[in-house]
Amino acid sequence: MSKPHKQKKESKKANRRQNARWLVTITSVLILLLAIWLWYESLEEDNNLNSIGQGDNVVVQIHDPG
Repeated sequence: MSKPHKQKKESKKANRRQNARWLVTITSVLILLLAIWLWYESLEEDNNLNSIGQGDNVVVQIHDPG
């Protein structure tokens, strides 16, 4: 009679491991998406020269040694 009890414990362990794997996977995907979004936003901010003069016309000199 101890065998079914042992199998049930292993099943609980397997479920916990599977749940932990799903949690790690979902968390990793969310962190990756957040990092990509932050990177994209920083690119947009760097390329947006409208924010320099807060709406006023200003002269901007860009140095491109390329």
